[in-house]
Amino acid sequence: MKKWQMILDAYNKEVDSSYKFDDIVPPTQGYLFDKIGERYSNEGVPPFHALPIILGGLFASWDIRKGDVVLDGTNSDVVFPDAMAYRRFVFALPQRTACDITEWTWTQRLEQDGPMKIMLAINISAMLSPGFTSEEANVLPESSTSQLYYATRNIKRGEEILTDSTFRDQRNFAATDLGM
Repeated sequence: MKKWQMILDAYNKEVDSSYKFDDIVPPTQGYLFDKIGERYSNEGVPPFHALPIILGGLFASWDIRKGDVVLDGTNSDVVFPDAMAYRRFVFALPQRTACDITEWTWTQRLEQDGPMKIMLAINISAMLSPGFTSEEANVLPESSTSQLYYATRNIKRGEEILTDSTFRDQRNFAATDLGM
């Protein structure tokens, strides 16, 4: 929990002091509360949990049906205003954490033919792993500009949630003036 709080604090300090994070549940305990803090209701709650240690990977907390929204990045992904804000944020973190952040960062157009944006999920959805092959993916967005990930097939409770990161240009940092 301390690591996540440190990351959130650095984002608020270096990028946007008014941004509010509402992820109230420790990322290793799954999601047992809805957004208001009521007992588990399944409404608006991500259907996944991470391992108790940060090794990566998200696992289904319950059976997920094909077509269900698995991840809504519109509520959790942050968009950096520019490359300098991203640099300030990364350099404000300890080296090991900064290394994790650069692994979890991607670029994405949020509208067709729009500018490439630097994106980051500062919550456990950052643990979403790609499958070894595109056939292994069980969640995908509707399009390259979407932040909504849908189940492409039924996913059993406890099964790892995997995506395919080859469907869009996720590492086009040159287009953002970041130059990694």
